[in-house]
Amino acid sequence: MKRVYTFLMALGILLMLSLSASGANQSGLGLLVDGQTLEAPEAYISQNGTAMIPLRTLAEALGCEVAWDPITRTVSVTSPAPPEEAPLYSGLVVLDPGHGGEAEGACYGGVQEKDLNLAIASQAARLLEEAGVTVVMTRTDDSYVDLYERTDLANGLEADLFVSVHCNANVEHDDVTGVYTCAYSQGTKGWRLAQLLHQTMREATGADDFGMEERPNLAVLRTSLMPASLVECGFMSTESELALLVQPEYQAKLARGIADGILAYLAQ
Repeated sequence: MKRVYTFLMALGILLMLSLSASGANQSGLGLLVDGQTLEAPEAYISQNGTAMIPLRTLAEALGCEVAWDPITRTVSVTSPAPPEEAPLYSGLVVLDPGHGGEAEGACYGGVQEKDLNLAIASQAARLLEEAGVTVVMTRTDDSYVDLYERTDLANGLEADLFVSVHCNANVEHDDVTGVYTCAYSQGTKGWRLAQLLHQTMREATGADDFGMEERPNLAVLRTSLMPASLVECGFMSTESELALLVQPEYQAKLARGIADGILAYLAQ
């Protein structure tokens, strides 16, 4: 809150404003504040044509608080706090960092998928919360969460969206790259969510396109009662992409892409 302190010789001293005195006289002064007439019987035009308006009258008309300290003979004028801006987005989203605990997921070069998933999802959660979205994580540390517990949590909260965050691997080819997203089936709201996530994650990272797919066999997609998608952020099994996935800067880009996709869906 911005504070303006005006030191005055006495409480009754008048604030001097350079206003036009045209059409006024010594006995009274018409005063408009933000287009509204202000009743100020104490205001007047001085002999030299200066409008004289009591400080308290004008300050309170502008929404300020005025206080007088008789000991220090100080008038404090406090401007009103600016109105709080409404959040740009609303909704409840459950983010699911895949694996955790003894379920390590893929592991390449000493890097465990569960750690990458948590790092990326945590950053996406922060970005969503900054935009006004309520976010619940299925895990916030290296703990094991059963697949059905993840969607049970989202269903119990009646979440608007569920997004599971993973990193990919291919045991047959060590040169495949790209972002992959999936949903229960085409033509569903979950598929639309997967489409948006696929687009925004690639835009944020410049990653290759590994496509989209229907995955009705995946438990987290099959049992979610709300639109749900699973994203694969890149291939740990490909050395060049793993080198990107471990970089905090690249993780931040992936998180930005995930958040942007979710926000784009909520804005529809």
